Amino acid sequence: MRRPAFLFIAVLLGILAATRLAGLDDIPVAAGLAAFGLALAASFVRGTDALYIIVFAMLFSPEIGTGLETGRTAGEGAVVAVRLEDLLLLAVGIGWILRTAYRRRQFGIMQTGVNAPMALFMAVSVLSTLLGVLADRVRPPTGFFHNLKLFEYFFLFYMILAHVRDRKTIRGILLAMFVAFFMALSYGYVQIGTGMRVVAPFDREPNTFGGYIVLMTCVALGVAMRQTSLRAALPYLLLAGYAMPPLLFTLSRASYLALLFGLAAFLVVGRHRLLVGGTMAALAAALALGLPLAPAPAAQRVVSTFEPGRQYQESIAGVDLDPSASARIVSYRRAVERWIERPLLGHGATGTHFIDGQFFRLLAETGVAGLAAFLFLMGRLLAEVRRAVRDTDDPFFRGTGLGLFCGIVAMLGHALAANSFIIIRIAEPLWMMAGLILLVPRIGMHRQENGDRGGRHGVERTLPACGSSGHPVIGSSLAERLPDSVTR
Repeated sequence: MRRPAFLFIAVLLGILAATRLAGLDDIPVAAGLAAFGLALAASFVRGTDALYIIVFAMLFSPEIGTGLETGRTAGEGAVVAVRLEDLLLLAVGIGWILRTAYRRRQFGIMQTGVNAPMALFMAVSVLSTLLGVLADRVRPPTGFFHNLKLFEYFFLFYMILAHVRDRKTIRGILLAMFVAFFMALSYGYVQIGTGMRVVAPFDREPNTFGGYIVLMTCVALGVAMRQTSLRAALPYLLLAGYAMPPLLFTLSRASYLALLFGLAAFLVVGRHRLLVGGTMAALAAALALGLPLAPAPAAQRVVSTFEPGRQYQESIAGVDLDPSASARIVSYRRAVERWIERPLLGHGATGTHFIDGQFFRLLAETGVAGLAAFLFLMGRLLAEVRRAVRDTDDPFFRGTGLGLFCGIVAMLGHALAANSFIIIRIAEPLWMMAGLILLVPRIGMHRQENGDRGGRHGVERTLPACGSSGHPVIGSSLAERLPDSVTR
């Protein structure tokens, strides 16, 4: 990381720490615009170094008070949740475009198997929302901001495919993500013992932080499993262990479920299947024997799921559920009823009641077309990540890809009881890592084909011809002339 980017991040974290110490949950619009200008300048001057700003802003960005009402699904009188990170991502994107125009160069977006399904999902979401607006089921500002939030993560994915062109940058960004993960966990430790559920900085939702912890824990475990020595694997194993107490004290049942999904994925595709299977069997046996494996609040949180409540009492297979779980069941049942009214394209984004579950929300808002497009996108993403792991020779990148694969599976489990793929602290790191990992084998292939003939920066000059799986690059004829300064 270059010194200007490091200094920007240090100043940013200092401002955010001062905001938190002052007891503020959001920052003024003027401060957000000032940060926007600084990030724009950093992106224009330093190129891909500005991605480090995004890495830390994912976890440490407060909300900006906008005063814009969101509408029905968020509750009357609520405001649009615009975070500082949203502005910083926009600033970095604009900065890169201006930098490219200033140097009179154009760039190509690396073509992957994910690009087309992503475009299809976006098209279905926009079409469904437009129909909802025309039928007065969706308030235009609400539907616009929801889609903008969703496409923001895809925009980051495309920016990475367009601008990152060397393994050193990929490795540096991934290591920075682990550093941000450690910092967020340390913030979680400060909250343990306060009697409150652990949340991320500048956030109020424990379920969000729990999902992020599970995602990054899977990635850390994946890297550890692919290392060739215990010494190389130990830092990532310690980081995964360090994540467990904050995860437990989020008291997020969806996150506990997601961790089980992730471990099951490691059992299926991981190298140390006997170790993972033995660990899961030992945990199951200990739970059956009633051994205290988790703090009392976490254990009580799980047990309370199956205690009947005074409101919304529902049951599954004859087992009564608590009010929170019962409310979700009622919401899901209503979502299915709403879907039946408009089965193909649904009611539009935010066109129905609030649904705290990704799949049921997609079904009600975008219909069977939107849900099918989303599942198609996730299936292609998993296939592409698996292919990247297979085609990569570096243990660190192979481990990151393995962990990301299992982390995506874990988030699909998390999405059963949360809107995981539209949550900034889950979706943004997921799509950033996806873009980086899908680039690794393509960069490696071109290094072998060209024999580093371009010298120290030969890979960047010749990369955009095609990917390791034969996928061409959009705008490749122009991308071949990428200047070295744009790629760093």
